[in-house]
Order: sequence, then C-alpha cells, then structure tokens
Amino acid sequence: MTKNIYIYLLLGFLYTSDFIPDNNSTLNYIQVFFKWPQIENIEYYLVNIYNNENVYQFNSPYNSILIEDLFDWNNEYSWSVCGIDNSNNPIFCHDSNFFSTNPLPGYYPDSNEILVLEDGYYDGITIVDFDSKGFSAAINKTGYPIWFVDKYLFGNFPPKIIVTQLLNSGNFIGLGTGVGYEFDINGDIVFQTPSDYGVHHHFIKSNSTYFLIDARHELHPCPENCPDNLPEDIYWQGDQFIQINNNGELIWEWDTFDYIDLIDYNPLYLDRLSNDYQSGDALDWTHSNSIFYDNQNVFVSIRNLSRIAKINYDTKNLVWHLGNENFMNQIYFNNNIEFSGQHSVQILDNNNILFFDNHTLLDPEISRCIEFSYDEINDSVNVVWEYILPDSLYTGSRGECDRLNNGNTLINVGRTGNLIEVNDNDEIVWHLNMIDNNTEMPSYRSSRVENLYPLAFSFELNDLHGNYINQDYHISYLDTLSGYIYNQGWEDQSYSYMLLDQNEVNMYNDTLNINANSSEQFLISIAELEIINDYEYTIRITPISNNSLYQEVVFSISNIGDINNDGIINILDAIELVNFILNSEYHSIADINSDNALDVLDIILIINIILE
Repeated sequence: MTKNIYIYLLLGFLYTSDFIPDNNSTLNYIQVFFKWPQIENIEYYLVNIYNNENVYQFNSPYNSILIEDLFDWNNEYSWSVCGIDNSNNPIFCHDSNFFSTNPLPGYYPDSNEILVLEDGYYDGITIVDFDSKGFSAAINKTGYPIWFVDKYLFGNFPPKIIVTQLLNSGNFIGLGTGVGYEFDINGDIVFQTPSDYGVHHHFIKSNSTYFLIDARHELHPCPENCPDNLPEDIYWQGDQFIQINNNGELIWEWDTFDYIDLIDYNPLYLDRLSNDYQSGDALDWTHSNSIFYDNQNVFVSIRNLSRIAKINYDTKNLVWHLGNENFMNQIYFNNNIEFSGQHSVQILDNNNILFFDNHTLLDPEISRCIEFSYDEINDSVNVVWEYILPDSLYTGSRGECDRLNNGNTLINVGRTGNLIEVNDNDEIVWHLNMIDNNTEMPSYRSSRVENLYPLAFSFELNDLHGNYINQDYHISYLDTLSGYIYNQGWEDQSYSYMLLDQNEVNMYNDTLNINANSSEQFLISIAELEIINDYEYTIRITPISNNSLYQEVVFSISNIGDINNDGIINILDAIELVNFILNSEYHSIADINSDNALDVLDIILIINIILE
C-alpha cells in the first residue's frame, strides 16, 4: 500500500497578526501596507477598501499590497481580500478587517504652502521636523502630511522628537530632549540612549551601532584677552563623539579636550560668555552639530570653531581639519574654503563632502550648500559645486543639504521655514514654505524617501491547500519545502529562512538577498532530515535588518487518508470519510485529492489506496 504523505500547516504569521494592519488598529499614517493569509490556486488577489458608501478595489499578485494615495486623517475604513481564479471568479474571501486613522495633532502647523512644483521634482515623501513644535512628520509633494510621530510618547520635558534617519529596517532614529531614540512607525520605542549621556544636536545609527554627540564641561584657564569680569579659571564646554551598541555600552569615543588645543577657540563666544556672566557659566567652545561615519573615518562638524574634521576611526588620530584658520594651531591644506557656523556634514557616494554653510559673521552673510573634494596627498581642496540661497533665505543657524538619487539637492533652510529642491542646473523644482500662526517654522533636518516602507514583505508557500475558515492547511509532502518571499519595500533586503523543530532547534537555515520591489523563491530540503510524523515544525522568515518582524508557519506531518489516526489506512477510514460527507463536515486529512471538498472522488481514491 502506497501512502500519500502531506504536511499540515497551522498558519501563524507573526507580523503582528495574520493581517496587517491589525484589526481595529488606529494609525498615525495614511500610506498603508496590507498583508493577509494566502489563498491557493488563484490568479490574483482582489483587495476591497470600504469608506462610508465608497468602495475602492485594487489587484495584487501577492498576498500584500502598499496603498499610498487613498486614505485620509480622522477616518474609519474596512477592507477584505478575495482570491480570484483565472476565470475571474472568487475562490475564497477573507472576513473584513477594520482600521481607523488618527486626527492630526492639535500642534500640527496650520499651513504648509507649496510655492514651486516643477517637472524634475524627485518623487517621494519628505521627512521634516517642525522644531518649535518639537516633532517630525512626513509630507508629500503637495505639502500634505502622510505620517507624524506623537511627541508625547517619548517622555521628554519639554516633549520633543526630531527624526534624523529612516533606517532600512523601517524604524526611525530621532533626537529628544537630551535623549536619542530608535522607534517604529507607530512611535513605539525600540531603543533609547542610557542616562549616562546627554545627547545634543545629532543622533544616528550605523552598522547596528549608534553615534551621538554629548557635551562635557572641564575647568581650564580663561584664554588670553580674557574679559575682566571672568574668573581666572572658567568652565569650557566641549564635545564627546560617542559610539554605543544596542545595549548602550560604550564602543568608541573621541573627546575634543583630548585632541583639540585650547588655544583654538573663537573669541566671539568668549565675549558672549562675559555678557551677564554668572558663576558656573561655560564657554561654548566647540558646539558640534553633526557626525558622519563611513566605516573607516568619522567626520564631524564643529560649529563654533567653523571647522570640519576627519578622524581615523581606528587610531583616533586627526587626519585633517578644514575651516577658519584663525582658530587653528595647525593648518593641513594649502588652500582653504571660507565658511563659518556650518551644519550637517555628509559624505557622498563619490567621497566628496557636502554641507550647509551658514557663513555667519562673514562678508557678505549668505547661506549656501557646498560640495568639495579633497586631495590628502597634495594637501588641497576643491569646491566642485555650490548653491547660494537668495538673501531672503539667509539663515544664521541650522540648515541641511541632502543629495538625492537623481542628482537634485534638497535644502533645509534652517530658521526660515523653507525647504527647496534644486536640480543639477541650480533651478528650483520644489519649494515648501512652512508656516504656523503666520510665523515661519524653523527646522533642523529633512530627507526625501520613496515612501514609509523601506521594509515591507510577505511570503507564500507552494502547494498550500486547506480549509480557510478553520485555518486547517496542508502541503503535499515532497523532498523540498518551497515558497516565495515578496520584498515590496524600496530597499534591498536580506531574509533568513529556517526550519525549526518543536523545541525551536534549528534544523535548516539559509539567507536570501532580495532586491527592492522583487521576489525570490526559497527552498528547504527535508529529504535527509529526521522528520517525525505528528511533530510540530516551523518555517520562519526573518528580515535581517529587523528581526522583530519575522513571520512563521507552524506545521505537522500526517498521512492523508489515515482519518482515525491509527497508523494504517483501511475500511475504518473509508467509513469515517463517508460520515464526514453525510454530515457536511470538512477535514483536510480526508481530502485525498486536495480540492478543498469531500466527495465521491475522495471515496474512490481512499478505496484505491486500501486495495493497493
């Protein structure tokens, strides 16, 4: 007697639930990624969205879809999914799920006005902070908000969260009042810096570690030309550039007091200290405002010395610095770039450096973006591009320049409340003016991304059969388990897929690298594994960039046709099958031909098995 062996699957997708978004959830975003349990033998999925009396329909070849331009704030929605066959008939429809969207917070700015929108705009959404309101949001090209983060979730005083990065994991990095955070799209905190550090101006994540800037005071002699009202020894405020791991443990640090001579100081800030000086006040010596790590070097912006520095990560030696030579006891380059009060130093893919020059206290006072190359062999620098903002957009502090993938540059104009995008011909193709209560909104950081989902995925198993209502599924036993992972995010992702036994022991694992917006098949060979009937096993799919978002399927192995589970297939199983049919009961273990129905065809097949 030949027995057909099948694998029964108890579907247990853990991407929060079988369905995304969770049923009855409330969202703080209106770009929504949907995911649902797969349906077998379909040509495509039909997704139905219901709002009031309106019905919207979308097709998807996968058991997931991203819908970017449908939803609005302070609304309620229901949705359902049907599997459609090649004759355009529904095979099965999942029950409806529900979600709602929050209203925009009362502190959201009352006006974001688009002044310019031209062809050549780099498509996507812009993540930007409204600094005076203490929070960040994402807006589309018309200035309409599509995501916000609730500043009251972060326990700061005053409440504040300023986004500095959207990671390929889908999480955000942000800066609160003295604290750095990693958090998810809902604002749930994944990591926060330990109380040992007081984070200021910048907090980023790189290679699973965090970099931050922490201010530090030391008592030192007052510099030459010390104002008469200052004591002989004063506090100097310098900076530590710090790297910590996921446990908040120190990995690397670089202290300005150790590597910058105290004769390098800006007299302007000594004069400012002397104004209304009170005992214990500190000289704002370095006031660093950005840090960038490229795996070999650390680049920092030291604003009050008008200096950009390159630090060797391994040795901690200062490779070079560039800036105002009046505040340098050592000159590295034969030529110079005149800038001051700069912000947001970044390294481009071509290894050039891009930053925002506030150009404060120089003549004329201008604001501009500068891209420069440097030659360490010949000790020279070269400005390869600059964009000077109009006088009306001069900002004495803050500001950022970001190079976009199409060559355009996104410019955050600091205190002016303006964001502009210029193309490679220096033409403005997008201009946003941020206003609240007739006052322009200052901002620190901005970035352009495709959408809210660098990581969005689902997966399906080949040869899946079963009863969808009872979630009683099986797969025909083969030497190989297989399926497809669908990477619907805009970042390339790596996924681990593994087979676990009932004790969570890893029996098989491998990794797939999947390009953005594409899919790959995974294969798990079980022919040589010690698979035991009726034991539970798990197939788990985990994105390497965010292992908390794994999905998994739990299954067991049984013999199709052994309906009474006595280890043999005989006339007693045939009688049980007939009883199921007479009572209109469906059990997948009795579905010999895996057609999702129990009928005379199954009786014929089980009799053939018995006769063999």
